[in-house]
Amino acid sequence: MSRVFLRKRSKNYIVYLEYFDKETNKRKQKNMGSYPLKRDANKRLNEVKEEIYKEELLLPNEIILQDFLLDFLEKYKMNLSITTYNCYMRICKKYIIPLLGDIKLCDIRPIHIQNYVDDLLDLLTPQTIKVHLNILNLALKRAYRLKLIKENVVQFVEVPKNKKYKNEIYNAEDMKKLLEKSRETSLELPIILASGLGLRISEILGLTWNNIDFNDFTITIDKITVRDKGQVILKEPKTESSIRTISAPKEIILMLKQLKKDRLAAKLRGEKSHRELIFYDKNLNPIAQDVLSKKFRYFLQENNLKHIRFHDLRHSHVTMLIDAKVPIKVISERVGHSNVNTTLNIYSHALREMDQEASDKISDTLFNNERKMG
Repeated sequence: MSRVFLRKRSKNYIVYLEYFDKETNKRKQKNMGSYPLKRDANKRLNEVKEEIYKEELLLPNEIILQDFLLDFLEKYKMNLSITTYNCYMRICKKYIIPLLGDIKLCDIRPIHIQNYVDDLLDLLTPQTIKVHLNILNLALKRAYRLKLIKENVVQFVEVPKNKKYKNEIYNAEDMKKLLEKSRETSLELPIILASGLGLRISEILGLTWNNIDFNDFTITIDKITVRDKGQVILKEPKTESSIRTISAPKEIILMLKQLKKDRLAAKLRGEKSHRELIFYDKNLNPIAQDVLSKKFRYFLQENNLKHIRFHDLRHSHVTMLIDAKVPIKVISERVGHSNVNTTLNIYSHALREMDQEASDKISDTLFNNERKMG
């Protein structure tokens, strides 16, 4: 089977086609174009892949979904983040391939996908099943474009409805108890960064010392932690809006400053510490998100505190900002939402309460005064 790949030569990116030459019984490489910009080279790379795809897979009526799906994900990988790609591969290997993989591509009908969805409804949430359908939809769109199938059958499938989930949050009293219990524990600072700044768990664990401006009292979020093949690594956030610099309460900056002093003192005593990371494990590696989430859950249980997810501390933070009448645009930018509508949709419940409060105030101002005058 042929393969296409990029290789940088001097200042240019070259697209190579590697193929098997039947005359010489050897593998050969052919230059398919040289480009100064990587994006142009990638475009040509995909074009060549499309050209050889129809020729070298199998006859269209012999391709099974498993082969097509794995080949599609490999080619589509460059469009996905590491986390998303690994997630898609897990779903394919654990669910889609065992249940649908042996069906010939040309034989797939809506009933196959619908039965697949119905069978999983007792095991997975509707939101998770929609991810499965998205993978199938992307792959079958490609198959339709290549004229391997007559239609994308996913469009005919009844999509499960999401159950409405109300974010659990901590009120002021709950938060006070949490902060008291977490004082001088390893969870204190992560909890304060989540509840005091609304940072995501991956953003907290991706913080390095150069993100902290001790003079201007600001924190820059420009990295997150993700798992890649079992290893926790740092990478850029998925969206540009997630990269941001926000003002931080001086109390939080002072806590970070004290931690840096403590780390330096420990280093002088001969203890090992990470030079850049603020949070790391005993092996000086970045901490996985699920590790901190589990630790937080056990902490709540041990201290008889109301159960919430660690991520709900972020929701608690935003709700506090809304209650404090902070403008939605400011809130949206601080928490790294791509637009104001995202904030409005997620926190519609809290905003409805504010709307009712506004109505009550108008009622008191206009009609109570009117009754008093009467």
